[in-house]
Amino acid sequence: MATKKEIFASAIEICTELNLGEAAVAKFTDLLEPKKGGAQFNIEDVTMLDADGAITHILDSMLGCWVPVFDDEGGENFYAKPDTELAWSRFSKVAEKGRKDREKAYKATEKAVFADLMDGAIEPEDAKELMETAETTRRTVIIPEDIGAITLEA
Repeated sequence: MATKKEIFASAIEICTELNLGEAAVAKFTDLLEPKKGGAQFNIEDVTMLDADGAITHILDSMLGCWVPVFDDEGGENFYAKPDTELAWSRFSKVAEKGRKDREKAYKATEKAVFADLMDGAIEPEDAKELMETAETTRRTVIIPEDIGAITLEA
């Protein structure tokens, strides 16, 4: 199976052989060229740099806002991922904690609703409604108030 880079190189080669114009080659390049940060994003689109080229802010994928890499005390707001080109996780520590807390609450609700349903304390329709509410709550991402102080809107 060919890699994305090999597919890209083959497509450009075919465009050249077919004598397609520069506009067609440019469109294929935009469409097929491997992204610098991986398949899903360009690093330039999700980072802010200082004058020295160091990353100062990352667009948090879960919260959808710009978060500084370091807090006011110099602590890291993101988990380091040295094996990646970005070198940081795309989810801040605050966002990841919120996700884990929501998942934990959902599982506790699911367990309690199931127990109540089996004991006959609630009707199946009520259990379904409770689980739908729990699912909505689990999927709702709330930006913590304390991150507002460290968040820079785009």
